[in-house]
Amino acid sequence: MPIKLKVARTVKELDDVYRLRYDVYVSERGKFAEKRAASEGRIVDHFDALPGVANVVAYDGDIAVASFRVNKDSCIGLVPEKYFDFSRQRDRIGTLYKGKEGAPCIVSGSMLAIRKEWRNRRNVIFALFKTTTAVMNGWGASHVFGAASSETFSLYGRLGFKAVAEEQWVEFVGDRLIPMVASFEKVFSWAFGQRVSVDGPFWLDNYSAQFETVLLSPGEVLYRENDTAEQVYAIEKGGITISRQGPDQRQYSIAELGKGALFGECELFDGELRSATATAAMNTQVVVIERDQMRDMLNSDAEKMREWLQYYSHRLRMADYLAMMPQSAPQTNRVNYALEQLWSAAQKEHDSTTRVLATGNEQVAKRVPVRESEVRRVLEMRGADGGLDYGDSIARFLGKPGREGLGFRDLRS
Repeated sequence: MPIKLKVARTVKELDDVYRLRYDVYVSERGKFAEKRAASEGRIVDHFDALPGVANVVAYDGDIAVASFRVNKDSCIGLVPEKYFDFSRQRDRIGTLYKGKEGAPCIVSGSMLAIRKEWRNRRNVIFALFKTTTAVMNGWGASHVFGAASSETFSLYGRLGFKAVAEEQWVEFVGDRLIPMVASFEKVFSWAFGQRVSVDGPFWLDNYSAQFETVLLSPGEVLYRENDTAEQVYAIEKGGITISRQGPDQRQYSIAELGKGALFGECELFDGELRSATATAAMNTQVVVIERDQMRDMLNSDAEKMREWLQYYSHRLRMADYLAMMPQSAPQTNRVNYALEQLWSAAQKEHDSTTRVLATGNEQVAKRVPVRESEVRRVLEMRGADGGLDYGDSIARFLGKPGREGLGFRDLRS
C-alpha cells in the first residue's frame, strides 16, 4: 500500500500525531514516564498550540507511522530551549544580521516519532525530512535549533547540524540529549539540492508543502484504469509505467515516465474515468495535486498556464509521433526509440552515468510494438557495443544513449 505524507490539518490527523508520539516514546521506548498514567494515550504540549507550528505525518493506509513537528520562533522561545541555553547561538545569529535588511527566522524541529517497523525505511525518513524542510522554507527559515538523542544525532549530522554542547541527561524526557544548530541553507541543500531561482516545472515546486506526497514501491499501483480521477500527479523521484488493458485482458505498456513528468491530468479536466493504469517502475515519490489546487494555480497565474500549455503541446506532438512510428519505422528503429524513452525513465545509480530500470524483452516488445525476437536481437547488439546490460526483468544503461535517425551511437565513445 502506498505511503502518504502530508501536513496534519484536520482534528483527526492531529490526534493521530499525538497518539503516534505516545506509542513511540512511551509504549515502545519507555520515555516520558510521567505521561503513561496521565496523558490518555497522547503526548501534547503548549508548543502544539502556538500559531507557528506544523506537524508532518506519514500514513501507511490508515495508520500514522511517522511524524515530525516544526515550530517557528515565538515569544516563549523554541522547544530545545526548554532544556538547553541557546543564547550564545542567538547572539551570533543576531550579529550576522546586524545592519542587514530583514531579520533571522529561527525554527526548531522536535517530536520525531517513527514506528519501529518503519525506522529502516529510508525513503520514509527522507520524505519526512524533505516535507518538513519544505514547511521551513515556506516560513523563510534562516536557522534551525534542535535537541537530538545520542541514538539519532548522526542522522541529524548528515542534514548539516552541529552540536553546540555536550550531551546531558534530561529527566523530563528520560533520555540523553545533544543540543544542535544548523544553517537552514545546509538543511535545504541536503533535501532539495542547491537553491536556484527556477527549480523546474511548477508542479514540482512543493517547497510550501501544500501538496501531499506518495511513496510507491516497485510494482505498486497508484491508480487503475476506470478509477475515478480526482488528482493529478507529478514524479519527484523514480519512474511510472502507464499501461492499458488490451482485448486479450493483458496489460500493455504505453509510456514510461521519469522525474518531472506530469500525468493523470486529462481526466482531471474532462471528467472521465482513468483511461490507463499507473504503476511504479521502481521506488518512486510522486506529488499529488488535487483538482481544485491545479485549477486555482492555472487560473491565478498566467505564467503557470503558459508552462502547462507548452508541456501539454509537447505531449500531443509526441502522441502523434508515436502513433505514426509503428506504421512507418523499421522494427530496429522502433526498438532503439523505445530504449531511449526507457533510459529517460530509468533510475540513476549512485553518482555514475549508469541507470537501471525494471523492464525486459516482453515489455519493450509491447511498447513499440514489435516481435520479441527483434527486441532480443537489438538488445544483444547494444550489449555487444558495451552500452547496455540486460536480463528478462532488468535493463542497465551504462551511459546516455545518443540518437541518429532513432539509432544509438557506441556508448563507449
